[in-house]
Amino acid sequence: WQDRKIIQSTKIYDRDNKNLLYEIHGEEKRTVIPFNEIPQIVKNATIVAEDAEFYQHSGVNIRGILRAVLNDIKSGGALEGGSSITQQLIKNTYLTPERTVSRKIKELILAIALERRYSKDEILNFYLNQIPYGSNAYGVEAAAQTYFNKPSKNLTLAEATYLAALPKAPSYYSPYGNHGEDLKSRANYILNRMRELKYISDADYNSALKTIVNFIGQKTGIIAPHFVMFIRDYLTEKYGEDFVEKGGFKVTTTLNINLQKIAE
Repeated sequence: WQDRKIIQSTKIYDRDNKNLLYEIHGEEKRTVIPFNEIPQIVKNATIVAEDAEFYQHSGVNIRGILRAVLNDIKSGGALEGGSSITQQLIKNTYLTPERTVSRKIKELILAIALERRYSKDEILNFYLNQIPYGSNAYGVEAAAQTYFNKPSKNLTLAEATYLAALPKAPSYYSPYGNHGEDLKSRANYILNRMRELKYISDADYNSALKTIVNFIGQKTGIIAPHFVMFIRDYLTEKYGEDFVEKGGFKVTTTLNINLQKIAE
């Protein structure tokens, strides 16, 4: 613990290292709200998106893990995914983000222990108040304010599904990044699953599907935002979100600031 590095922000510069394009930091925006104030549509969308069998398992979603293993075998990837909401809570609050077998075992053991100590509603409450949604927003209330400038109790069904889509990969699915269509596809998938699992009616589904979701503009000043978010995606994919937010990288890019201004 004593050897832990001091948390520093990652800075992205232009090609001359003279102009700071963006500073990535881990300062948390968070507003904790009681479980009974979190809208049911947010709870339902989250369960559908992350762990449909949440209220049935004992902390570890065996069926989800088996599905993930089969997918990993087919794709030749490493064991990651299939995590229950409880496991994700453990991973985000107690454990380091490295993808190792030992960390996965710790995650499973702690998830089972947490389920023995707390009720399902309490665990879902912890999750919805602590999980990262991107743009330094932690918890659903901060996310609602960050992306829609409203409290979570005023979210529409469509907005709730978009928020539920974010925790899987907050940087990748960021509405301010370059994967807007992927975010929309994931939100629509969640919406369809909510209909299939009888959380919403066909009429609700069709209405939400037609709703145009408008995210408020990002408040932090970013020079060349699309390019910067491409760089952030690359860094996150290579080093992990936590490391990029806290590692203190100095990143020199290919951007020519003068040509950028002319292009804009």
